[in-house]
Amino acid sequence: MLQTCCSRCNKSPFLKLLPASFLVAGNVLGVGLLALPIKLGLSGYFPSVIDIFVICVAMVISALVIAERLPRDKKVFDLPSFFQQEMGSFGRWVAIICNLIILYGIIIAYLCGISKIVCALLPFPVSQHLVIVIYFLLATSLVVFGHKVLSKSSTLILPAIIICFIALIIIGSKHFDLGLLRFSNWKFVPLGLPVVISAFHFHNVIPTVSTCVNHDRKSLFKAIIYGVAIGFVMNLAWTTVVLGSLPHANIVQAFIQGIPATVPMSLLLHSNWFTSIGMVFALLAITASYMANGSGLFGFIRDLLYTYAKNESRFLSGILAFLPALVFALIYPNIFLSALDIVGGIGEAMLFAVLPGLILVRMMRHKSKFLVGVGYVIFAIGVFVMIFVGLEKLGLVHIVPN
Repeated sequence: MLQTCCSRCNKSPFLKLLPASFLVAGNVLGVGLLALPIKLGLSGYFPSVIDIFVICVAMVISALVIAERLPRDKKVFDLPSFFQQEMGSFGRWVAIICNLIILYGIIIAYLCGISKIVCALLPFPVSQHLVIVIYFLLATSLVVFGHKVLSKSSTLILPAIIICFIALIIIGSKHFDLGLLRFSNWKFVPLGLPVVISAFHFHNVIPTVSTCVNHDRKSLFKAIIYGVAIGFVMNLAWTTVVLGSLPHANIVQAFIQGIPATVPMSLLLHSNWFTSIGMVFALLAITASYMANGSGLFGFIRDLLYTYAKNESRFLSGILAFLPALVFALIYPNIFLSALDIVGGIGEAMLFAVLPGLILVRMMRHKSKFLVGVGYVIFAIGVFVMIFVGLEKLGLVHIVPN
């Protein structure tokens, strides 16, 4: 999303690093931020903090593994190419399948999430399907036809998100009750893991971030760490405010209804300011991520069409990229949290935990026993999350709050 500003920052290392870090942070501050307190809140605050920290560290390490192995001599390099380089044709096809799961799933989650927020917070009734269609047409048009608009506005989106976020924290903390943070129920920890993985997913932009810093490895590592640090602080602060403000029963109800955290917070505070800022924040966060991931999906489908069907039709690429997500969102408009489970628990867990963990083990097998152990831990986290989500979606595991 911030690719254009990267090209303007060749005057100093700091100016090159700043937009690169913002590019990482902008991907971390997506729709996961809205879902995080609801899924994590089922287990309580202390387990949530541990979840956020452990997954954040694991995702940073997996990102650094990818960054370390990126070839410096290639200007255009995507993740399927990376995993083919590391694991052969098997790695490439796993990356293609996981990418499709991630990108389609995220678009579906955005459409369902934004419609939930708008319908819940508007002072008058409106059809959720109508909101989905209107938002889809506007956002998708910007992705397919509005590249110049996106390029000019990209540098303003993240600061606007941060300003709205700070306002939400200040207003939301007025009902903060430290006693609410004492609740914990560890058996619900697995339910939150897929969304935490999704919240700290930014790995698709690593090749772009590398370009931003002229493929300097040290600057790339710094940009990743600084960007994720911004996301970590904001995710933790938001989770703290929500879990310290909402009674557990409200969190359970939001989970059952599949709605983002801003909705029950607005109903609790009865604040027009919070409601308005919360809607703007959600629109900015979701739209920014929709554009970034929508552009990625559109380009990915175009590449697949050209590579395997020798078809360069922009129209056909747009239809294949976006129409399935729209149809699915219209048929199942209430799957906001479930879609994020599939995205984080299947696609992202495989692509950004399981495979990088194996690559780290192979890289460090004869160099560092500690890092080999770290690789196995990241691999184990990814496998556990995938197995849990798979069993849950098949109805073989039932962890449901009362």
